[in-house]
Amino acid sequence: MTLADMFAPDEQGVENKIDVERAIGRLSKREAAVLYLWVTGYTQEEIGEAMGVSQQRISQILANISKSSAEPRYKY
Repeated sequence: MTLADMFAPDEQGVENKIDVERAIGRLSKREAAVLYLWVTGYTQEEIGEAMGVSQQRISQILANISKSSAEPRYKY
């Protein structure tokens, strides 16, 4: 299962899945790893421990992901 599969179930349609795949494709490998672990149920503290950074840094990474996903980076 990919991150796109988690965020865009089939009933939401193909367009949403394509948008999610594009958004995920803009993430760094580190951001994608943090996001994957977070959506699969790991806490920020657990992710931080696994990656060797603080929980606060994980929180910042997730906030940056959220902020960057709200900013359009491509035109239709």
